[in-house]
Amino acid sequence: MKSITRFTRNIRGDKCLNCENDISENDNFCSQCGQVNDLQKVSLKQYLSAYFDDFFSFDSRLLNTIAALIFKPGYVSKNYIDGMRMRYINPFKLYLQVTILFFLVVGVFKTIDQFKPVSDTSSVILSDFNAEDGREAIDSIKSETLKELEKNDVKIDSNTLSLIESGISGFSLSKDSIQKLANKQRNDNKLLMAIHVDSIAANVGIFNDLNNETLSFDLKDSLILAILISIDKKAKELTNDDKNVMVNQWSEFEEGWDEVSKKGKLKKFAVKHLDSVFEAREIVYEIPLSLIRISDEGTEAGSGKKLFIKIKSFMEFEKEFPKESALAAIDKLGYKESYWNVFLYSKSTDWNEAVEDPSNYGAELIDRILSRVSVALFFLLPVFTLIVSLLYIRRKFNYTENLVFVFHVQTVFFLLLLLFFLIGRLFHSDGVVWIFLIIFMIHLYMSMRRFYEQGRFKTFIKYIILNTGFMFLALIGGSIISFIAFML
Repeated sequence: MKSITRFTRNIRGDKCLNCENDISENDNFCSQCGQVNDLQKVSLKQYLSAYFDDFFSFDSRLLNTIAALIFKPGYVSKNYIDGMRMRYINPFKLYLQVTILFFLVVGVFKTIDQFKPVSDTSSVILSDFNAEDGREAIDSIKSETLKELEKNDVKIDSNTLSLIESGISGFSLSKDSIQKLANKQRNDNKLLMAIHVDSIAANVGIFNDLNNETLSFDLKDSLILAILISIDKKAKELTNDDKNVMVNQWSEFEEGWDEVSKKGKLKKFAVKHLDSVFEAREIVYEIPLSLIRISDEGTEAGSGKKLFIKIKSFMEFEKEFPKESALAAIDKLGYKESYWNVFLYSKSTDWNEAVEDPSNYGAELIDRILSRVSVALFFLLPVFTLIVSLLYIRRKFNYTENLVFVFHVQTVFFLLLLLFFLIGRLFHSDGVVWIFLIIFMIHLYMSMRRFYEQGRFKTFIKYIILNTGFMFLALIGGSIISFIAFML
């Protein structure tokens, strides 16, 4: 044990300050507890020296342990359980120090990257339209519009008429207007939806009922709900809402979300159009958000779909009214005021961020996951050690001795990972990750052979089983950590 005390007689005592054991003034340490025989007050220099000496142990043991762990696989673990412990750092203590150092270095580089200048370049990729495609698009819009008008035999509202005219006329098929053509095509469903709303509005009885002051609000709401369900069915038909949307990677998240949001956006447009019809006919009625939400669910919706609709409605409301409280939003949407609903609404900000900027949110989520990996490993390593103990149950190693081996293996893992992380940053290369994996896998095999002293074939079989078990644990642990990182 290294002491930073000046062993002078005038600062020694005859009783240990820690355990009150009688000691001689000639003794530098207490024979009972090992504390330094020192009566002087703690100075800042002495305090810091003791702290860093205890935490980092910058002596020959540290260098001997690290060098032997890396270059002599299994050697340190074998010697440690055989009783040669004073020459090495405590396995658990070393593991903690190395993991703390690794995540500290990674965190420093993450902070540095935030200040790295990034060129703001963007490109717009337009669909490959030509004049023939443009004419076909216009003809399609005209044809569908005329069919809908003829089928419903309704009077067209001025707003709808203006929308139709802007949707099927005024196209310039020059190269400069390709983007304009693409945008006009997106209005096709809006045209058909506006006509559908006008066909409903052609029913004079509906407006008479809404203007009837003697009619209760519940009956008016039931009438509007029937209209909203009709609008929902039309929006579902126009947007092919039954189509499955697959998202294979994070970069496709925004595109996938846009796909599942098509019906909701079209329905929102229809509700606004219906509001304008009410205003034009001087009908004082504000469509409750709760009715819009209920018409989304439908009678056939299962619990999974209802949960998705709830989350989606929270996201849309939070985006439109970001300053609204959770309780007020839940009330307006017609949901029960519960802790679960408040929690879901509180996460709507994160979900909106994930939709609007999936790459940035994905990076933040990965950072949150990495920050919890060290804690997760702390709980997973004892479980992994149990697998190792069962795998070598016929060998005369107890659980603690297997734990020493596991701690040493994980220490080497983070040491090599830190080394190759720094090399990758220095040479701006991601290929070093594969070199790290190959070296570590070879190191693990050699460690198992030396520590458990079994033949090559047996070691290789157990090596495969051990890695399979670790991957299974990592998958479960990673899923749990990802869920916690997202929810917190």
